[in-house]
Amino acid sequence: MDNETRPKRAVVMSLLDEGDGRSRLLMDDVRSKGPSTWMFDAFFTQKTFDNGCLDSMALTDDDYRDIGIAVVARLLAVNGRTK
Repeated sequence: MDNETRPKRAVVMSLLDEGDGRSRLLMDDVRSKGPSTWMFDAFFTQKTFDNGCLDSMALTDDDYRDIGIAVVARLLAVNGRTK
């Protein structure tokens, strides 16, 4: 059950179709402006992938691992939990 509690900072991911057979996976830092309102804070990173691989969920294991590592590492950093 969701208790609606959120941290003050988070990471948002979006997918932008470049129109050339590729898409960019974008990751941005956001700040909470209320329980369900987030405001852009800073660009974090991006990675470009072939649309065919994305659409069929056929990225490499390394790509999936790298995305997950990037997200968790950034969430730790924006919430002051880095060592």
